[in-house]
Amino acid sequence: MALDAHISIAKEDTYGTLGTAFEGYEGHADSWKTSREFIESVGFRAGMQTARADRRNIVNMGGEGELEVDLLDAGAGSLLSAAFDKATVTDSGGVKTTVLETADVTAAPSFSAQMVRPGVDGAHVAYKHLGCVATEWSLSAEVENAVTLTVSFDFRDVQHTDKPAEIVTPDYPDVAFPYDWTRTAVTLKRGGSAVAFDATKLELSGELGMKTDRRSLKGNALKNRPIRNAVPTYEGSLEGEFSAASLGLYEAFIAGEICALQVTFDGIAPGSSLTIDCPAIQFTGESPEAATDEVTIHSLPFRVLDPGDGTAAVKLTYVEPGTPVAP
Repeated sequence: MALDAHISIAKEDTYGTLGTAFEGYEGHADSWKTSREFIESVGFRAGMQTARADRRNIVNMGGEGELEVDLLDAGAGSLLSAAFDKATVTDSGGVKTTVLETADVTAAPSFSAQMVRPGVDGAHVAYKHLGCVATEWSLSAEVENAVTLTVSFDFRDVQHTDKPAEIVTPDYPDVAFPYDWTRTAVTLKRGGSAVAFDATKLELSGELGMKTDRRSLKGNALKNRPIRNAVPTYEGSLEGEFSAASLGLYEAFIAGEICALQVTFDGIAPGSSLTIDCPAIQFTGESPEAATDEVTIHSLPFRVLDPGDGTAAVKLTYVEPGTPVAP
């Protein structure tokens, strides 16, 4: 049954070479699809009904997939490191801290992703996607929901096996709790001073500017590792109740001012936390909206900008406790 499906990722030492230490993630959907194209030759020929069977060559174009998960307070470091340019990991007294940052040059690793799909007859087939490089990511938090993280990948090749000995059992954190809206706090600053805003929804995303179709005349169809060929774009949006205090955010929007955003998530496991810092954001709209059956809502889409002082445009600090305990 579908509950037998599972997905895991393993860091690759070399792009496109199968990793070994697979970490399990509780994915919401299976979107990992391979892509094939056909090169077809058609020319004048007597008696031809349609394209001949021996005139079509199939070409492996790699594929795409995404991993959408509820963000847990332990075990998500590898997935986050796929989405960010720079990762620094420290371990002090069993507390693991992963600092993830945007940068001008990406040092994000490639991964292998194993998607195990069960058959109705009890068979299990592992699809092992090689050379997985993140191209986009998004994080969202909304009242009455868990915090979700989605990372989209381009992959180079895929292999499959139904041999049990070749299906890797992933490692999962012993104990992990999902971050949710009750432990999420949004802080906005305008001109260095905090602005009160009762946010009900947050979305943050990154488009990483990766060139994924790097193919060449080398005797096979496998692509070269994606590289950055465009300026990454980081955007987001906030939604909440309009008030006298949040009027200042509208005024910042129409004046084109640079503000600062910090989002903090407190984990259930003692010592666990996630902090997101965006020191330079610029609101791109919009006016508050009144309604006959709701309080006035203020939607604030924004663009994340390079602060220009050498600090990261987006910085995540992910702290995992050494020995989580149940609440």
